[in-house]
Amino acid sequence: MFFRTMIVSILAATWALPVVGADENSTSQGEDANALGPNAEVATNSGNIAEVIITAEKRASTLQDTPVSIIAMSGDSLQERGTPSLAALAQGTPGVSLKSEGPSQTEIEMRGMTSSGGNSATVGFYLDDIPLTGPASAQNGHVVIDPDLYDLNRIEILRGPQGTLFGSGSMGGTVRLITNQPNLSQFRSTIESALSGTDGGGFNHKDNLMVNLPLIEDTLALRVVGTEDHTSGWIDRIVADPFPLAAGNPVGTVRGDVQDAPIEKRYPGSNAYQIYAARVTLLWKPTESLSVTPSFFHESSNQSGISAYDSVPGTEAHYQPFDIAEPQTDSLTAYSLNVNYSFPTFDVTSSTARWTRNSTQVEEASEAFNNPLEGITYSSNYGLPNPGYYGPGGSGPEHGMEDDPSHQFSEELRLTSTGKGRADWAAGLYYSNFYSLWGFKGTTPNYSSYMDLGTLAPATTPNWFDAYSPTTLKQYAVFADTTYALTDELKVDVGARVNRYNYRFSSCISGWGSGNGASTPSCSGLIPLSSTSFDPKFNLSYTFSPDLMTYATVASGFRPGGGNAVYPTTGAAWAAAFQQQGYTSGKWPSTYEPDRVLSYELGEKARLLDRRLTVNASIYYEDWRHVQLEAYPNDWALNINGNYVSIYGADIDVRADLGAGLQLEVAAGYLYEWLEGGPHWVIAPIHKLPEVAPESGTVALSYFKPIGGSYAFTARLENSYTGPRYSIFFSNPYEFTGTYRQLPGYDLINIRAGVKFRETWSATVFVNNLTNKHAQLESMFTENEPQPDFTRVVTNQPLTAGVDLTYRY
Repeated sequence: MFFRTMIVSILAATWALPVVGADENSTSQGEDANALGPNAEVATNSGNIAEVIITAEKRASTLQDTPVSIIAMSGDSLQERGTPSLAALAQGTPGVSLKSEGPSQTEIEMRGMTSSGGNSATVGFYLDDIPLTGPASAQNGHVVIDPDLYDLNRIEILRGPQGTLFGSGSMGGTVRLITNQPNLSQFRSTIESALSGTDGGGFNHKDNLMVNLPLIEDTLALRVVGTEDHTSGWIDRIVADPFPLAAGNPVGTVRGDVQDAPIEKRYPGSNAYQIYAARVTLLWKPTESLSVTPSFFHESSNQSGISAYDSVPGTEAHYQPFDIAEPQTDSLTAYSLNVNYSFPTFDVTSSTARWTRNSTQVEEASEAFNNPLEGITYSSNYGLPNPGYYGPGGSGPEHGMEDDPSHQFSEELRLTSTGKGRADWAAGLYYSNFYSLWGFKGTTPNYSSYMDLGTLAPATTPNWFDAYSPTTLKQYAVFADTTYALTDELKVDVGARVNRYNYRFSSCISGWGSGNGASTPSCSGLIPLSSTSFDPKFNLSYTFSPDLMTYATVASGFRPGGGNAVYPTTGAAWAAAFQQQGYTSGKWPSTYEPDRVLSYELGEKARLLDRRLTVNASIYYEDWRHVQLEAYPNDWALNINGNYVSIYGADIDVRADLGAGLQLEVAAGYLYEWLEGGPHWVIAPIHKLPEVAPESGTVALSYFKPIGGSYAFTARLENSYTGPRYSIFFSNPYEFTGTYRQLPGYDLINIRAGVKFRETWSATVFVNNLTNKHAQLESMFTENEPQPDFTRVVTNQPLTAGVDLTYRY
């Protein structure tokens, strides 16, 4: 009832808004500019399409003057679009794909370079100058935090290898979130509240606050930003009693009729989550040349359950035989200190940062453990009747908990020219020390009903799987990049980075469900690895006119190698899996090598029709060698090296001022990839990588009309499309490594309309996911036993409508 009432109110308010007049010259100048234009950006030109000042090459330039394939969006534009998170922005950015199981659980990929294998991401992620490395071994991937985008100066999404300036982990691209810095001369404050309702869920509310305080005029200022975000869930968690047993031929291939089973308990909105975040930045500028900026950032999230439903029966629900919740928590605290000193011809900047993070996740798998095809219960292995979930021989409840603490210290010292003369350059030193400790504990109270995989006798301990994997990665780097103007039109950019890494890894697995059973832990011992990489970049650009530039780039990137846990190679299950993957050495590989990419790109940036039309396009080829792949022998994760991946693709971004207050944006990307996985790669289809959408794109139409001299009406209609892609499934119990199944493509439509009053307030109504699309985002890999008769599918938020209120003073 609440949801229907809100929809009716929003539609009525939208149709009641007046539409009169037009002003095509309204612009914005930075974070404190007060504009009514449809795309307020940091820098503007004489036309109606604004530009953004970026620092993608470690020195300032405009988006159109930088010969790099990049998406840049100002904080004002993010607020106008109502972009709530990085995940939402990435879904509509061509060449960018992601997978996410909830808040702060987002893994980003660019241009087909998936992060599924290895211990490092393929996309770098920065909050200002803080490199935020994802966990090394988390089962949900190399996930990064997904901070609220309130009070940002801009976002920069750099496509293609960025190894020269941003190091390892940026072989596919880099995402940079640049915050607004304190204003030394003016008190400023803003407040925002977004209230909404979700179909199948409930009431959502998000509140943001920013306060800028000049403490000593022109010398010392403090900026404080706070966020509170509650999103109601839309997945029901249902406990059935009695729980129907699996059926089919053989028994276990068909799930029981859970939809019609008696309901013991129902938990609506079981995937609801709550986020709190705070950012505090102090700017001290004792002289014109020196600035000191310490900052603090903290974000914590708590989600009641995973945003995933059971593929069978396919409703927005998860069915369980026992009442076991699956909460996820994540907490990150970051401290940084930036010191900048300006000399007459160059700047010196020191960026020091330290962050700590801890993530936890609970997974329940009682139904999977009872499935006779899994061969886990003692009775199922010896032809005895299936014991069911209850009774004297019942298997009982089962769950596992993942704990993933990590922390990192980093320091970058760089020198950058001030842009005078024909040469423009940046150079520096970098050091980071990363530590991650992945741990997992599985518990089965009724353990005597299970079979110890080592002794083949009934288990004698409740611990079915205990694992921990500490990882340490130290990196040392020196880098330099120089742009030289050979003529006024022709520029050459040459850069290189020498990176040395020292890696330490160990793993120990025990419990009756481990490969060797409870009596013999599988421990790898210390695995040390070291390597040095050289990442060059060469870029040639030619400016035909102030409105037309072409460029060609050859660039490289790399990721460090790593170590694997120890798995058995003999026994009924492991011998078959070992044989299937074609190893002859008598053991699984204990390590995997670094992988690297060499990228070739041609691009152009053009402004046409008196700068009312902007067209930026690029074509590229990625040659990815020794690609790190994640295999799943017996559904356990194992990193191996494939031979190579060839990726061909193109991106195009178009913005057009149509006149009469209308502006059109079209962005599209396409790529084709071919994986040659080598003799040990057996996941079918063997020439495909997971979580990569070949086609993606966004079309948006925005509208701006002034109302008199003080008010303005704004509206935006946006449609984002993500094409079909593959995700891992374990639907066939006789497959030792799983298979890739293609998920259907989907599009999401958002609409916004609102009124602004000068620089003081705005009120906007919105409907996200207008067509109520229930997209299949990914198949969820579980550290617990995968289920052969159904899988869990991560999905998006259903139709959500609300109002966004902002006030500045």
